[in-house]
Amino acid sequence: MDEPQRRECDTSDICLHRSIDGDWLPLLRKKRKMTLAPHPYCGKCGLVRNVGPDRPKKIGFYVDKLSELERYLENEDSKGGKNKLTEAQKRLIVKEMEDQEVFIDLYGVMASTQKEKFIDIVRKYRPDIEEKVIEYHLG
Repeated sequence: MDEPQRRECDTSDICLHRSIDGDWLPLLRKKRKMTLAPHPYCGKCGLVRNVGPDRPKKIGFYVDKLSELERYLENEDSKGGKNKLTEAQKRLIVKEMEDQEVFIDLYGVMASTQKEKFIDIVRKYRPDIEEKVIEYHLG
């Protein structure tokens, strides 16, 4: 049986990263430098791995948070507040997250970048939801 082909890095594919012992680089928290630490990097594409405290989360985390936001909006809707999040809106948001590299290739991404992108995507489909409400549900 043939071994599966590994894709080489290019701009259209997600790299199957091969870590190489790292260089000493600053740890970042919300784009602020904290201290120095060794960061491994991909020997194929050169992307530096995020090893700092601002580590990214898998897409499932954001889908769960979207469900929490959906429950909140249903509760607000029953009180006569904001309209609930429709299934179509939820599917569009999840589909757009699946198309964003920051939610798929977690090697060098920062959680703060994912958070900003998630807020942008939700607000694209529901501009009536305030940013602080979305941030609250992200924890």
